[in-house]
Amino acid sequence: MDRRYANVLLYDDNGRADNPEREIVNKPRGWKFTFEDKGADVYTLYVDSNSVWVTNNEGWHRGCKRDYENVNYSGSFNMVAKRIISKTDDPGSVMHAALEIMPDKARYKVGDTAEFTILYEGKPLANRKATAYCDAWQDLKSVETDAAGKIRIPIDDAGSYVIIAKHVDASKCVSDEFDETSFSTTLLVDAE
Repeated sequence: MDRRYANVLLYDDNGRADNPEREIVNKPRGWKFTFEDKGADVYTLYVDSNSVWVTNNEGWHRGCKRDYENVNYSGSFNMVAKRIISKTDDPGSVMHAALEIMPDKARYKVGDTAEFTILYEGKPLANRKATAYCDAWQDLKSVETDAAGKIRIPIDDAGSYVIIAKHVDASKCVSDEFDETSFSTTLLVDAE
């Protein structure tokens, strides 16, 4: 992702912390973030990107629908990646994004059942699909939230677990810019 389209935010026990340094690395391919540990018990790192896209007969375009003719679709896309760094199992309570995934713990052990609450604007999203993945699995798993917005995933393997939630809100539109807002949040947690 182009650096211009991504915001990197770090929170500690007291709120916003200094933004981490970032560099592009090749192995593994992506970004590497570093920051000074100033003694907080929990740090929460967010990378978010917000942009408006439209489609018309000529394809996808970044920009508002008022700038293009024959628009078939227009949407504002809010994508968030979240990582919690904790000295204990405490996941903290930082919620930065409109669509959040809150784990019951910061780290898991094989044999645990991980519980995640999916919230939109601070309220649980009931009966919604989410996606789970572990680097030890062959495939993605689809899971559904219960009435309290919770999903549970058995931790059968050591490694990194990724939880992805998506939500579209048609009420969040601007008539000449985009027709709906799409939220996507990804949380990464580890199990040992």
